[in-house]
Amino acid sequence: MSNKQLTVVIIGGGPAGLTASYELAKNCDMRIVIFEADSQVGGISKTVDYKGNKIDIGGHRFFSKSEWVLDWWQNFLPISADNSKLTTTYQNNQKTFKISRSAKEGEPQMLVRPRKSRIYFDKKLFDYPLKLNFNTIRQIGFFRSINMLISLLYRKAIPVKQEKNLEDFFINRFGEKLYRMFFRDYTRKVWGKPCDQISAEWGRQRVKGLGIRKILKHYITSLLFPQRQAFGSKNTEQTLTEYFLYPQKGPGQLWESVAEACVKLNVEINCCHKVQAIGFSKNKVSHVEILNAKDQTTLTQECDVVISTMPVRSLIKSFQKEIPSHIEKVAHHLEYRDFLIVGILLDDLKLKDKEGQPIRDNWLYIQDSSVQMGRMQLFHNWSSSMTAREGDAWIGAEYFCQEGDELWSKSDEELIQLAVEEAAQLGIIEAGNVLDGVVVRMPKSYPSYVGSYQDFDILKDFLNQIQNLWLIGRNGTHKYNNQDHSMLTAKEAVSNILSGKASKENVWEVNTDQEYHEENHR
Repeated sequence: MSNKQLTVVIIGGGPAGLTASYELAKNCDMRIVIFEADSQVGGISKTVDYKGNKIDIGGHRFFSKSEWVLDWWQNFLPISADNSKLTTTYQNNQKTFKISRSAKEGEPQMLVRPRKSRIYFDKKLFDYPLKLNFNTIRQIGFFRSINMLISLLYRKAIPVKQEKNLEDFFINRFGEKLYRMFFRDYTRKVWGKPCDQISAEWGRQRVKGLGIRKILKHYITSLLFPQRQAFGSKNTEQTLTEYFLYPQKGPGQLWESVAEACVKLNVEINCCHKVQAIGFSKNKVSHVEILNAKDQTTLTQECDVVISTMPVRSLIKSFQKEIPSHIEKVAHHLEYRDFLIVGILLDDLKLKDKEGQPIRDNWLYIQDSSVQMGRMQLFHNWSSSMTAREGDAWIGAEYFCQEGDELWSKSDEELIQLAVEEAAQLGIIEAGNVLDGVVVRMPKSYPSYVGSYQDFDILKDFLNQIQNLWLIGRNGTHKYNNQDHSMLTAKEAVSNILSGKASKENVWEVNTDQEYHEENHR
């Protein structure tokens, strides 16, 4: 690379953007400028503070099969010393993963949390993932369980040969009966479409190798060898992980720490700055035009390199150059799913475990089709530091919607009322125990595997031709990644930029290689 100081513009201050800025800043002499449209960093991994009660947007278990990611997280937030016995080392396939360092007293830290999420169906709590044990059979009912088993065995003997959609994907792994009870309605809530209209790619990205055999194997292994199911196990599906890391004050605590480290390395972070237009000189980005939401002024920033995490549809719409009509069409028809969460503060929860004790779940997956609520987070169970007052129940009712639809357009007061009514209807809370509520909206939270997604490779090929533009992160790659995958796309992009490598395939391949897929799909 030239000795001239280059200017790198990073669009978005979420996990991918902050990872890229930190890795660049510590390894080279470049001017690095982040433009973040929100008022705080972290993207969907931010933590929202409401009167001292903290909201985790969408819920974030810090888990990864990448040693690099695990070490990177601990560089900013070391592991709680209280968890040292759990996390010093653990064996897996003769490989030892060592914890980088333990937190000192009073130092911000990562907690090691036991994973507990359950399905809430028919006012009963089912293990998630489903465990094939007597309790599950008793709750489902003997004859219904037999029908599910027959349905599963039938599909194992005669699978759908070509998985054309997500319905085929689920049915091949769980059978029609189990699919209809525990997957169909919930997935429709999340994506707003039936499973037969969603690409099977979603299942390959999010469910991956999970199936009945792996659930059963995991259940037996966790009983015999509980220490193996840890937060970095390469043999454990993320859905099955028994322990995970979690920042003491929510995921935003980590990303705010990263942002502070970036500023110390002279990275310029500009919140409330939204990219409106991207200019070109020949086949390179020459500048970006930014709107400052605080004072409604605009500025133009010249650049040598652009790293973008913004949604691909918005990115291409911002291009100040002639775009082929078929590219515009595919970009225009990319779809996203929006998200809102209603925080409800209570002095007690009605729903208790069978022993009458407070439930310890991180999440409840709401399978009841009579309510719009999709999931419920229990923030006080993620960390005791998530609540302002000890003993309060602080929950988040999660809703999946489209920006501008009826649900999204409701007032905050209407949404709080809806969430309280639905939670009471489900038997989770008593309306009289509610102390306060707040609404947080998050547009374009989930890139969707519907619409023109099947033609996304056309967009990818077009964007790859722009020499100094690198797309990373969940929305940048239009892939439903976890935050560790988003970080790894940033790592690969930075490596390419520093080495002068032109190809971008290693960035696109993150979360598609064999390490993240336990079985090949024919």
